[in-house]
Amino acid sequence: MTSFGSERGRVIGILALALATSQACSIKGADSELSSSSSGSSGQGGASTSSGMGGAGAGIGSSSSGQVGGNCAEASSEAFDGEAPADIIIAVDTSGSMDLEAQWTQQNMNEMVNIIAGSGIDAHVVMISSTEICVPAPLGSGSCPNDENLPGYRHVQMPVGSNDSLQKILATYPDWKDSLRQAATKTFFVVSDDDSDLGAGGFTGELLALDPSFQGFKFDAIVSSIDPWIPNTQCWLLSAAEGKVYKDLVAQTGGVMGDLCLQDFTPVFQDVATTVIQNSQIDCVYDIPPPAEGETIDFDLVNVQFQGTPGEEPTTIPYVPGGGGACGPDGGWYYDEPTHPTQIIFCDATCSAVQGLSEGKVTVVFGCATVIR
Repeated sequence: MTSFGSERGRVIGILALALATSQACSIKGADSELSSSSSGSSGQGGASTSSGMGGAGAGIGSSSSGQVGGNCAEASSEAFDGEAPADIIIAVDTSGSMDLEAQWTQQNMNEMVNIIAGSGIDAHVVMISSTEICVPAPLGSGSCPNDENLPGYRHVQMPVGSNDSLQKILATYPDWKDSLRQAATKTFFVVSDDDSDLGAGGFTGELLALDPSFQGFKFDAIVSSIDPWIPNTQCWLLSAAEGKVYKDLVAQTGGVMGDLCLQDFTPVFQDVATTVIQNSQIDCVYDIPPPAEGETIDFDLVNVQFQGTPGEEPTTIPYVPGGGGACGPDGGWYYDEPTHPTQIIFCDATCSAVQGLSEGKVTVVFGCATVIR
């Protein structure tokens, strides 16, 4: 029996549902029902479905209707026990007026990534800049100008001008897209002493057109917070223009902004690292992936299981037929729409409980009668 009453910190994880159509006995073809002869694990991070399920603590819900498993297949979530991925794309203005800031970026990149890695986050960093920036080991290779150190660090050697950081991010997408991971959080980070010629809305639209999985991205920036040409201000002659577009993107995405005018940059990298860590909590709403062509999902044969630690018996989180309004303190999960669902949603109590654990794994099991609260 798994207890969820104790406080373990928070789960760092991301759920990516993936239907294993060759095994999922809850997926029906046009003429027949596909079946599986054994449960096992399918996909990454899958938990065995053959173990029993006991009562669960507050927030997760409880069930006493026996096993979920046997001859049923499962489609597993991609959950991360203490380590979640974060993809960070950084564009650094290396125009003539940015010499000091470029040196600072080079010197402090490792500090930011070390903070992230020390918190259990698997970071992939993409640097878009000229060869003036050469990141040392352990993030970079330590060999200049070829400092790239895959898979953790990719350097797209492209000069970034005063006003085109956003355009360079978009234009170089083919050069760094292979560093992205489907389940990773996405953070964009610009360091510049000027503003952008491309507006915030234009950047967001073009970015999502390149790859819809960027939806929900965060944007961080180190830019001038005020008009630097106002005499006797702290930014007098330190930058070329207020970073209005970048400030808009930070505000719109809930990101972090560092003030170039203060010239105190190390705390900003620490804040960026903290934001990436916070944004890597397990989600409580999951899209149901479409089945293969000619097949349908039997939504009466879907279960959601949670395994707190490796080797622990998974607990089945019960389904709440009445939707979110019927959840109550015992928690559970429900469909966004009862007849043609597109999402699995955790009740508030369950969401809070799962995000309050230090590790865990979610598995969506197909093919056995749904356990109802």
